[in-house]
Amino acid sequence: MVISIVTCILLLAQPGLAGAQTDLPILPGAEPTADGLYPLDPSIMGTAWVRPDADLSRYTRLFAMPTAVQFRDVPDRWHNARTIEGATAFYIDERRKEQLREIFRESFNEALSEARSFDLTNELGRDVILVQGILTDVISGVPPYISGSTITNIRWAWETNIVLEIRDAMSDTVLARTVERKRMDGPIDATMVGVLTPIMVNGWSRLLVRRLEELRNLSPSRLSRLEERAQE
Repeated sequence: MVISIVTCILLLAQPGLAGAQTDLPILPGAEPTADGLYPLDPSIMGTAWVRPDADLSRYTRLFAMPTAVQFRDVPDRWHNARTIEGATAFYIDERRKEQLREIFRESFNEALSEARSFDLTNELGRDVILVQGILTDVISGVPPYISGSTITNIRWAWETNIVLEIRDAMSDTVLARTVERKRMDGPIDATMVGVLTPIMVNGWSRLLVRRLEELRNLSPSRLSRLEERAQE
């Protein structure tokens, strides 16, 4: 599922959707993704794709879908001081993968519970959106421990795409998606990565919920009112 989401971001659909109604400010001349989303005009909001006629303001509740985390396949290789310096990413063992999954799951659900515009629900309905937080292509900048190594500081710890996907609860139609590449930059003391990771992931989760609120505020009816006021 995660891989298909990333593929939809990159692939263009057939021209059958070219005549879609454009109530939201999409990028002029843009082609749709395979699931019918168009990129928003970057001057309005960057790295976001929407269904042109979507209006999130008509939804009042959200159903939190399970979070998902997908890691880049980095081989478990032997390293010395020289190869560490030239490496672009390091192997992540299953323990660290599971820790990141759990941290993201907890922080995203907590952030969703604080969303101002929606109430959390465990039921489906016409006023409900399905909201999912996803991390894709996760890589680690934390080198493996090497006996005798003098490495204490690292340039970065984690890098990933943070993805927000919003669907209609009744039809399962994708309404919007945001994608941003984020990195936990340093220099960082390698021994502090475990302490700092929850703080950084919490920031990513809150950013995704902020994007949710921003997309709701881009409802066609609200934009129309703002345009009318500007013309008065």
